[in-house]
Amino acid sequence: MAVKKTKESKPKESKKAKAAEPEQSSVPENPVLSKNPIRALMFKDAMLQEIVDGLKAEQVPKEDMDEVLFLTAANAVLERIGLNLPEDLSYIFKENLDDYLSIALINKEHEVDLLSLFRDQFLESQGDDFNDERELMEALVAFEDQWWGSPKDFLGGASPNGLMDQAREKMDSVIEHEDECGCGCEECGDEDYWASRSYIIRDLWFSSIEESMAKESMPSPQKRERLFISVANALLDLVVNVMPDFMSEDMYQGLDHNLELTLVNKENKVDVLEMFESALAKFEDEWWNSGLKELGGKSPDQAMQAMGRKYGL
Repeated sequence: MAVKKTKESKPKESKKAKAAEPEQSSVPENPVLSKNPIRALMFKDAMLQEIVDGLKAEQVPKEDMDEVLFLTAANAVLERIGLNLPEDLSYIFKENLDDYLSIALINKEHEVDLLSLFRDQFLESQGDDFNDERELMEALVAFEDQWWGSPKDFLGGASPNGLMDQAREKMDSVIEHEDECGCGCEECGDEDYWASRSYIIRDLWFSSIEESMAKESMPSPQKRERLFISVANALLDLVVNVMPDFMSEDMYQGLDHNLELTLVNKENKVDVLEMFESALAKFEDEWWNSGLKELGGKSPDQAMQAMGRKYGL
């Protein structure tokens, strides 16, 4: 199920301002988005069977299997995406993801569409006749600061920013976790972050996906495949929508390589990176201990030892 670029999933620049930009009559398909169904299939082939086997081993009740599978799949896909992001991109992704989820929670609770309301009220207040993009962005940013921070009747007198702060607190409190390792390490924090956001995504998406799938009768294995692919594809589309366009291509290149390598390892029952590290260590040992004509037939290791003796080390 692809996430539509409307309501809470609409991408935002300068925080929420992009929502108010005039709509274009035709937008070419994002080449990154067009490959997401393929990536979702790769995720399914790489992860699904192991997840299902794990849930069966935990004896998850049959009536809960679909929901638990959805939650586990969302967590696994989000975590894999996060692991492939450098620190600076990971920070931006988490910030934008939390904005998206916060707005989605507010929209659901208050039955509104914040970004559409912001856009409509901006156009009503400022119009759409600007001399250039700079003038438009200046007007957007000024209106944004006022609009998101002021009380709204349709939010029960609360401001959008205030409710977004509350939503983030809710997301952070989903998992009350005491570090099992007792170290407060970054790895444990990341695991909790992806897990807590997966619970929120389950609350937002699962019922609609389940309702859509209920219209078709299919065997359990096929249903699980369809469910996994749906959540994986939706999350991949979400990543494109919340990340700045200039970052998406590099980010997905790293993810694609990771998926390719995972499937190569699975198909051949090997660990290519482990093999590479072993081969590299062997080459390193041989190279440093092999005679080189540039060093008068000595190995680099022998030449270094001789230099140390020369200076009395």
